Amino acid sequence: MEHKVVLQPSVVEFAAATEESLLAAATRQNIVLEHSCGTGQCGACKAKVLVGQVEFEDRYNVLTSDELASGVVLTCVTKALSPLELEAEYHPELAGIVKKTVPCKVADLQFPVPDVAVLRLRLPPTAQFQFLPGQFIDLSAQGVTRSYSVASAGIENNQLELHIRQVPGGQFSDIVFNQLKPEQLLRLHGPHGTFFVRHETRPLIFLAGGTGFAPVKAMVEDLIARGDKRPVHIYWGQRSASAVYSDLASQWAQQHAHIQAHIVVSDDPDWAGRRGLVHEAVLQDFANLAGCTVYACGSSAMIAVAKTAFLQQGLEDKAFHSDAFLPAVTLRG
Repeated sequence: MEHKVVLQPSVVEFAAATEESLLAAATRQNIVLEHSCGTGQCGACKAKVLVGQVEFEDRYNVLTSDELASGVVLTCVTKALSPLELEAEYHPELAGIVKKTVPCKVADLQFPVPDVAVLRLRLPPTAQFQFLPGQFIDLSAQGVTRSYSVASAGIENNQLELHIRQVPGGQFSDIVFNQLKPEQLLRLHGPHGTFFVRHETRPLIFLAGGTGFAPVKAMVEDLIARGDKRPVHIYWGQRSASAVYSDLASQWAQQHAHIQAHIVVSDDPDWAGRRGLVHEAVLQDFANLAGCTVYACGSSAMIAVAKTAFLQQGLEDKAFHSDAFLPAVTLRG
């Protein structure tokens, strides 16, 4: 049985079968809702049931008691039991982007620091692979698949870039750090996610932890290429100074008056720059976050703590966009 689902305030409609999630049903009909992990752990796909009945269980305790009481659900693990009206963000910007599986080869592999690989993949000239800066792809090699944010603003010379952190004991890490060779054949699938810069005029705050800098790099490079002059504030957190694997953020700040960059180190007593947790640096610099938009990428713990603190400091809930690294679910690692 199928039920009609009406999105508010866009009044876009789609049909959802009782055996599929709301997110899957919308995606099947080329209607892109906010999402990331697709398994109910990251909370990116929150929506509010205005009318109707659903089957939903918050198995990972992502939602607050107030959200649950008000009808908030996670569309990736919610099924329709009746016709629905759903308050949910709809992204027409992604409607024309088609997910596809594409063969690719290793074009270049560099290790700027011992535990981070910068991998460039060459796609076939006929691939016509499209994505928005900030989205991620699934990469497969030797029967193992992991998800990585694209670090490129677009396809350049038929290539795109990934930043891959080494995970101790990780299957894919072993392949990347010990086995990959030039011209080796891999496969990618995507793009995925709704992490991209919205068309608006607010000042932008980018919050990155570790290789969460990858999608930030893609989004900022795209903003620069398009001549977007919105104020940009980049906060990149690492545990030690030696873990900072790129100086691009500092270069952007030197070259563009509207861009500021802050490297924040948490566990290095010899670091002469800003120290502490990366989200705390934002709180120190912005007494009131109202009127700003935040894009955060990194561990789920960092994102959860940052969102709570930012909302308390005036940020609107709808102005916080995130892509959480959840290795056990999204296979990043």
